[in-house]
Amino acid sequence: MKNILTKYNTANSLLIISSYPERGVRYSGKVCAVGGVAKNTVKSLQTSLKERKEKRPIIVLTVTTGKREMYVEDNVLVIRCFERNKILSYISIYKKLLQFNNVVDVLVEFEFASFGNAKTTGLFPLVLFLLRLLNKNTTLVLHQVLTNVSEIAGHIGMTKESPNTIVLNIFLKLFYRAITLFPQHIIVLEEVFKKRLEGLTNNNKITVIPHGVDQNMKKISRNVARKALGIKENEKILLYFGYLTWYKGADWLVKTIASQKKKTKNSKLKLVVAGGPSFTQKGKAHYDKYVNKIYKLAGKSKNITITGFVNEKDISLYFAACDLVVLPYRTMLSSSGPLSLTCSFGKPLLLSNHLKAYTYSRDFQEAMKESDLSINDLFFPLQEKSFLKKVQILSKGDIKKLQTFSTLLGQKRAFTNLSKAYYNLLSSVGFYSKLANSIITPVYLRIYARRHER
Repeated sequence: MKNILTKYNTANSLLIISSYPERGVRYSGKVCAVGGVAKNTVKSLQTSLKERKEKRPIIVLTVTTGKREMYVEDNVLVIRCFERNKILSYISIYKKLLQFNNVVDVLVEFEFASFGNAKTTGLFPLVLFLLRLLNKNTTLVLHQVLTNVSEIAGHIGMTKESPNTIVLNIFLKLFYRAITLFPQHIIVLEEVFKKRLEGLTNNNKITVIPHGVDQNMKKISRNVARKALGIKENEKILLYFGYLTWYKGADWLVKTIASQKKKTKNSKLKLVVAGGPSFTQKGKAHYDKYVNKIYKLAGKSKNITITGFVNEKDISLYFAACDLVVLPYRTMLSSSGPLSLTCSFGKPLLLSNHLKAYTYSRDFQEAMKESDLSINDLFFPLQEKSFLKKVQILSKGDIKKLQTFSTLLGQKRAFTNLSKAYYNLLSSVGFYSKLANSIITPVYLRIYARRHER
């Protein structure tokens, strides 16, 4: 093991701090959704390095999935050294940073609740401060940018009118100032998130790199998928994919489809909710109440099926079997993982009006223009009557345009394309930065690192 650590502890290595799926898995129910993005990013970076005939050892410091362990997977050294909701886990991260004292470049993937509860997350800027103290060249990926808590009031068990939202909004702004102060580079996943950070940090160090699309998902035929899932050929299937969460509008969609049978004669329109309780939210009283309400509503309708968490091997089945993917989000908290997967399979989709901020991103605009789609074609209001009408009047031509849009956006946002942007950003460290790491770093830290190795 000492030889392995020595092999990866080089000035040319890349160290990543993020949630990360277990061995042999990309999309896991044991870590938050950021884990899948991190693993796909690593794989695409490895491909870019291979094409350039460069060797850069990659180390991932990540959360435990049952036990602390260290192993090599696909030439990536994975060290599960910290636990969610435990502030003292930050000490474990710090010790590992000292151990990899020769590493210069660090990539940090951050999402609220990735590292635990509010107390644990609130102290996360300390990790970035320590990285700066150790003269690391740090790139922070912000998967979520939220500046108004009232937008997710229902998600955190509050009301929009609660006076606590004022206090939390102040905390959020202070938090973003702190978390963006120390990294040399910041990545956000949509143009709108860069706009939200204006006035809170130096926008010159922000780069927009979209949420990647996995183009290596297994494709299967619609007939094979429907047969496997027991779906009839003449049924029209709407798909909601992902965790059951308030801000994603899972309850709104279930309620809407549950009531549509009473108001229309279209009994062939069915909803498949391919997902289950949120990994980071379950166990909280307000959230458990929310999920129980969804299951209760769905239980009263034969037109709704809730699958629970979908294993990676079955993801292709649900996307291949559906006719239309629906994203009924109440707010745009982050760049949607389900949107990314929809693009992986080139499936037609509809997005709620609350996601219109996607159109600030150039590639999104280009995909709309190239597929001849208007705002009204792609987005819908969260109003039951208008939504059901929109779904029913969709012609084959409209579906085809939506499918073209999804395919085009998927090509533009393929991880293999985005890896070039990551490569350029993570390769921007010059000689003097590496020199600072190897010489200027305080001597006592280097002595501590050597002792720790022994």
